[in-house]
Amino acid sequence: MSILYLDIGNSHIKLAQKKGIKWEIIYKASNGTSNNLSDVIKEHSDTELVVISSVREDVLQKLMQALHFIDVKVLTNTLLDRDSLDYKTPETLGVDRFLTCYGALSATDNDVICIDAGTACTVDWMTNEGIYRGGVIMPGLKLFHKAIDNEFPELPSVDFRIPGNWPGKTTAESVQWGTGGSFVMAIEGFIRKYMEHIEFEADLFITGGDSLYLTENLQSSLRMHHRPHLLFDGMEMFWKDQENIT
Repeated sequence: MSILYLDIGNSHIKLAQKKGIKWEIIYKASNGTSNNLSDVIKEHSDTELVVISSVREDVLQKLMQALHFIDVKVLTNTLLDRDSLDYKTPETLGVDRFLTCYGALSATDNDVICIDAGTACTVDWMTNEGIYRGGVIMPGLKLFHKAIDNEFPELPSVDFRIPGNWPGKTTAESVQWGTGGSFVMAIEGFIRKYMEHIEFEADLFITGGDSLYLTENLQSSLRMHHRPHLLFDGMEMFWKDQENIT
């Protein structure tokens, strides 16, 4: 069966297909400009199924109407085995957080700490036995900068670079520490806190739009994996497991 995988994120949608062992992004658009998604799918005439992960119910409903011509399977938190969730409100858990960790497990025998650095940034923990332990949701890197630009117009706009010196010796450097520096140091703090609770070893996985930035700036003793398409790995693994169950 030929399958396409659709990720509906907070700001963008991405459609991917597996080519060998690699993912190919065949369509990407903002959530408000996805009118030609149906045409792209129709161009892949051998496609029999579209598997979807979504954090935006409004966008999902619009796309479901547009995809009436093809079989669609939406991965939701209702499909998650409750025994695999150490989470008090599973009905509110974004399935993308679980799937990202699920995809990481295929690359290690250790626990995984997964950072998805997008519009929102999540930092989640899953044990090597596949138990999702919970995590953190925080503003993404761009929102740190947007908050400064919107609320403090008298301060200079700065790029994402973190100054090499500490502390900031100019107002621009001070803002850079307060934006990119705060973002990176908060995540480093969360990683250290996780390691207080992880009994053995853990691997660190980084994905999302700002994943390369984090890979270049994070300071961690954990083995680090930069995996831009980690969610798609998790979607594929989870869907295959669901097929085996049924």
